[in-house]
Amino acid sequence: MAQKYKNKKETAKKPSFVSAPATAPKTKERKTFAIPSKASFILPIICIAVFAGIASYFLIEKNSDMLFMAQSKSRFFFDQTFWEECLKVPGAALSWISSYLTQYLYEPTLGASIMIGMWVVLFFAAKFVFKVKNEWSALILLPLTALLVTIIQTGYWIYYIKFFGYWFSGTVGLLAAMILTWIGMQSFFIDRKYTLVNAGYILLAVLSILCYRYFGTYGLLPFLYIPIIEMFRGNLSRNGLIATAAISLLVLIVIPQVAHNMMYNNIRADLAWTYSVPAFQSDNVTSSAKQYPFFAAMLTPILLAFVQKRKNKGSNIGALTAFCSLIVTVGILIGSYIIADEKNIDNYNYHAEMRMYRAIDEQRWDDALEEMASIPGDASREMVLLKNIALFNNGHMGDKMFKYNNMGEPPYVDDSLYVHMVQTAAPIIYYNHGKVNFSYRWCIENSVEFGFSFDNLKNLTRCSIINHEWEVARKYIDILKKTIYYKDWAEHLEKLVDNPSTFADYHEFGNVYELYSHMGSVLDGDNGLCEMYVLNYFANTQNKDSKLLQELTLNYAMVQKDIQLFWPRFMLYAQLHNGEKMPVHYQEAAYLYGCLEPQTMDISRMPFDESIIKKYEDFQQTSQSLLRTGLNAQDVGKSMKATFGDTFYWFYFFCRDIHSY
Repeated sequence: MAQKYKNKKETAKKPSFVSAPATAPKTKERKTFAIPSKASFILPIICIAVFAGIASYFLIEKNSDMLFMAQSKSRFFFDQTFWEECLKVPGAALSWISSYLTQYLYEPTLGASIMIGMWVVLFFAAKFVFKVKNEWSALILLPLTALLVTIIQTGYWIYYIKFFGYWFSGTVGLLAAMILTWIGMQSFFIDRKYTLVNAGYILLAVLSILCYRYFGTYGLLPFLYIPIIEMFRGNLSRNGLIATAAISLLVLIVIPQVAHNMMYNNIRADLAWTYSVPAFQSDNVTSSAKQYPFFAAMLTPILLAFVQKRKNKGSNIGALTAFCSLIVTVGILIGSYIIADEKNIDNYNYHAEMRMYRAIDEQRWDDALEEMASIPGDASREMVLLKNIALFNNGHMGDKMFKYNNMGEPPYVDDSLYVHMVQTAAPIIYYNHGKVNFSYRWCIENSVEFGFSFDNLKNLTRCSIINHEWEVARKYIDILKKTIYYKDWAEHLEKLVDNPSTFADYHEFGNVYELYSHMGSVLDGDNGLCEMYVLNYFANTQNKDSKLLQELTLNYAMVQKDIQLFWPRFMLYAQLHNGEKMPVHYQEAAYLYGCLEPQTMDISRMPFDESIIKKYEDFQQTSQSLLRTGLNAQDVGKSMKATFGDTFYWFYFFCRDIHSY
């Protein structure tokens, strides 16, 4: 009892430093915005869905015509020859796969859907490889946006790109880099918590020469990604990290140079490291800025290795992290729009040219004219010539030639590229004017420079058929039969090649063959100026044996505004079409020239329509009234365009300073 009492006493005497109150005061709980972690899985889905919608808008809605032109200027063939051609440069598999996928851009919606689908796969592959947390998923959109920019930035370089499979190359390459990075991160047969270098990375280093051979620069990206990933994950010891970095540096420096000396001495040594990035070069013109999106797509994944180190307190997503993801996603939307605007995605002529070109190629003359009629401003010179071809083939050149915009502006480019018509549309322009050998010549020259594209092969086939070079035509047909979308076109013409006596039944060659047969096959020089050659040649040509050819010469004499050239061709046209109604524009030109130089031709007995005479009198009266107000000639032309812009009168006086290219 004494001991028990003693213990109680000692306990009572023990000092107390904190006296607890009877009731503890309530502390104010700090409120923070947070998203439950169970709902965080929705963030990646929202991010990629937003990006897919943006990409669909820019690719399908705004650039379908460009995507179709892209595949027509590309090539892919299921044969050994094409594969061997791909093997001549670094990234053989990259070129082969990308060229194969480019074919599907023939159907822009399908091709764009495949591309966007691959971006979705790439999004989740990058998230998996770099172990990106859901809240940071928006950062993966950075390389995807760069890939989107590589498509919408192209502009008129679409006619000058030499890289195989340009359109899918960045996507295929980056996806391959993700797969190789994952392989390099695997230990295979040793513990994952390695201290030096894992087996997967060693295997990748051993196979690095094959990675470079088949995927070019993209095959070397894992040796950039893996050391950075390991540095932030902390799986390696200090010595292990140094060893990994040393192997990577050795591979990145040595492999391209070794491959160049052993296999690729046909390319410049300084391009060994970047050959898989398309070069934008033409006629000593280089646009290095257009390579930046490709480099951005390769380098921005490095950021993903950094954010995996970021940790959130508790199990919720902080407001700042969610806000950053939202900002990045919205930034992608705004940035894509700004880039698209700066890269001429809204330049009407750029897209209208492609639509008109396709319509002419498919002999849809009315569709080409409808496109020309919808142009909000001045057309390009290429479009003016395509319009003339359409009018010539549907028989309305003399009545409607000046009812469309004929001013003609040069192509608008955002860099130093100089666009030549001989590289954009000359083959089809020459072909439809019956200058078949000129068409053939520029097809060959462009093919040597930029590759034997589907478009060039089609033109070469047509030219060979017009020349009745049946075996040559068969060669091109056999090549096109190996394609997905041009096989039917080739088989249609194969029947003609097999039975040349049926040539007259193929009406698509009718007008071209008549022009060709009355001009001969002389091949002189055009000095690289397609339009000027066409104007000068036909304006100075006469032929009484072909109504088609004679009408063409009359029209181009009018375009040249040469009175001395006009009258002989006008009179010959009247003889060849005796008893037929004279087209409106021919009457306008004859009446105007007769009034301007009455000593050259007496027009008093010519049966002009009353509307022609009245229109001319109104034109003269209006122009004189405006001049008296002090307006200069240019302003007078603008004022009169709405009323008289569809006449030869307005074209003669106000359509000036036309620059061909």
